[in-house]
Amino acid sequence: MSEIEIESELVTFVEQARLGAQVWALGAEDGGVVVCESNQFENADVLLLWDSEEKAKAQCKDEWQAYSPMAIDLDELLDEWVEDLNEDQALFGLNWNDENVCVEIEPTGLARALCD
Repeated sequence: MSEIEIESELVTFVEQARLGAQVWALGAEDGGVVVCESNQFENADVLLLWDSEEKAKAQCKDEWQAYSPMAIDLDELLDEWVEDLNEDQALFGLNWNDENVCVEIEPTGLARALCD
């Protein structure tokens, strides 16, 4: 992805997340969520998030077919998830798609974008 594509995707994600006051992860019955390895950084985990339930549901296939979309309120994301991921030195992956591509961003970077 080019810098312009990354910026555009981030802006779109933030706008949609604010509109709905939530984001979406893929959750399992046991309480787990989909995390994958970073495509950009060595030894970094990425928690995948989507800006809509529809986009998240579209990825519930293949190895993630047992998962389902799970809403996370923005307040919960900012108050709990950002700190936990920072401590784990993990990233957020925004709007993973069928090409296995997403914008990877540090938790504090996403928090700043959502709060601006």
